[in-house]
Amino acid sequence: MILAGDVLSGILRDRTRPIVLEITEHQPIGDYAATREAVAALGADVKLAVDDVGAGVANFSHLVELRPDFLKVDASLVRGLHADVTRQALIVGLRHFALATNTLIIAEGIETSAERDALMQLDIQYGQRFLYGRPDRASTLSLLEAHLGPVAIPRARRASRSRPGRHKPTVGAVPRPR
Repeated sequence: MILAGDVLSGILRDRTRPIVLEITEHQPIGDYAATREAVAALGADVKLAVDDVGAGVANFSHLVELRPDFLKVDASLVRGLHADVTRQALIVGLRHFALATNTLIIAEGIETSAERDALMQLDIQYGQRFLYGRPDRASTLSLLEAHLGPVAIPRARRASRSRPGRHKPTVGAVPRPR
């Protein structure tokens, strides 16, 4: 879909807010340069996320070659993280990669406060799953937007990430509109 630029640009033409395209690490990509160029051609407000990082068959080529804005760590690495030094070490390595490449990490599958606390200790800034609430249906979001207007998603302060100790990150879901 990304490489079929006319189709995707047609779908995204009337967008009123930034868009994040997610590519699973299992999706084969034949031409990384063409994929990066196709995403760039969609506009500066279209970002890229690699989903399911660490799920079974790791495809680190996606991280290196796509240069995503977001890296979504699979729930299989988060589950039991607080009691598993191997999982912790891998997440620390991914965090180092993210800091060096100005990528944001989102931990998926956070279901316990122990997992959340371990992620916070490892300085992971964002997370999602049932600990924070069940996801809303797309129709719910559309209904909210019909009454409230476009839902604003707060932008991350990337500049502060380059200066360790400037702010204390928290792990949490994107706030729902009120």
